[in-house]
Amino acid sequence: MFTVHRSLIASLMLPAMALLSVPVAGEAQQVPRVESFDVLTGPPMENFNMLEGVWDVESHSLLDRLATDRQWVENRMETTYRVLLDGLVVVNDTYGTFNGGDMHGIMIRTYDPDLDEWRFQWMSAGYPHLTEQVRGSFADGVGVFYGSEMNGGRMFRMRFRWKLISEDHAFWEQSYLNPETREWEPNWTLDLRRKG
Repeated sequence: MFTVHRSLIASLMLPAMALLSVPVAGEAQQVPRVESFDVLTGPPMENFNMLEGVWDVESHSLLDRLATDRQWVENRMETTYRVLLDGLVVVNDTYGTFNGGDMHGIMIRTYDPDLDEWRFQWMSAGYPHLTEQVRGSFADGVGVFYGSEMNGGRMFRMRFRWKLISEDHAFWEQSYLNPETREWEPNWTLDLRRKG
């Protein structure tokens, strides 16, 4: 007859528990994974020209943007940016998975120099209608763009923010304005790292 010390049992269980806690792409996570956009630092971002090329994308989005339990889902994508008309048009073509399904979408950004304003339009294989999303500009090295989006039968004020971490690392955040608290609540982030 022998006695197993509790600390030994705990040490044997920890590796198994750690394996159970590893997030799986496309599955909901109870713990929010979103980075804090405001604490990220890097060189100033003044336009989208510097994104030209191919990028690996790590996506984290809320399973239900209106739910209070805030379950995050991780997905992987690849996107290719093309800069046209000397930077007046920037198009990116994105393939990957989103919430358990395949996705393919194209974002078209056009710049109006008279207004100093970027306009974003999106179309995907799942929603084949060119739709304007947001408009805005760059200031103090950060891109901030505003629009509206219907979700769950309600119209929400929406914000996109773009920031560079380095020449080969960029970060995007989408938020809704909470109508009760009047605070911006992130519901989707993209962490982009240049391929090659």
